[in-house]
Amino acid sequence: MTSTPEGAPSPAEADPGGDPSLTYTEAMAELDRILREIEDEALDVDVLAARVRRAAELVRFCRARIRNATREVEQVVAALDDEVADPTDPTDPAPDA
Repeated sequence: MTSTPEGAPSPAEADPGGDPSLTYTEAMAELDRILREIEDEALDVDVLAARVRRAAELVRFCRARIRNATREVEQVVAALDDEVADPTDPTDPAPDA
């Protein structure tokens, strides 16, 4: 059984449609393109259904990336909060009074 690094999306989240290198920015750009296609009333209903399915995959992917980024930021901030200021270190700011 393989595991993903902490904060990394699961294989299902990281690989919508078979592209393991997809980035959040690329997914958002593709979502934007799909939205423009859907807004075009000339879009065939069969193509429309496929685009909506792809958009749903991308939305799940983006949500997972946002959740993972939020979790990682919270962990970094918590680690900073847990650090105890060293009173002998002149680079440490004075504790709040």
